Amino acid sequence: MITIKVTSKTLMVNLEFPIEVGQVKLNAICQAFISQNQDTGELEGDFEFIDYNNITYMGMPISGCDGMKKLKTFHSELGINLESLISDEFDKVMTDDFQKVFIMTFDKKLFKI
Repeated sequence: MITIKVTSKTLMVNLEFPIEVGQVKLNAICQAFISQNQDTGELEGDFEFIDYNNITYMGMPISGCDGMKKLKTFHSELGINLESLISDEFDKVMTDDFQKVFIMTFDKKLFKI
């Protein structure tokens, strides 16, 4: 029989928050991976912008991937990079300071093996 040993633990957490870019409103979804550094014992995190939902344009709902693709194309034809603007707004919320404070809300005991 093979002996399997757990060597580390990682907690995956989804975060959601509203973003507004002009007349486009949506909820950004961030995935955070929290783990304990094996050398220092300190908690670390990796935060990624993975998706969005509840999209509206001028108060009208935008449905699914096709709707968002059309909205991006419409803005692109006007010379507006909607994806970049959304990403910039995400970065304004998901700052290094926010990430540090968020990581500190977890107890290191969760990661003990």
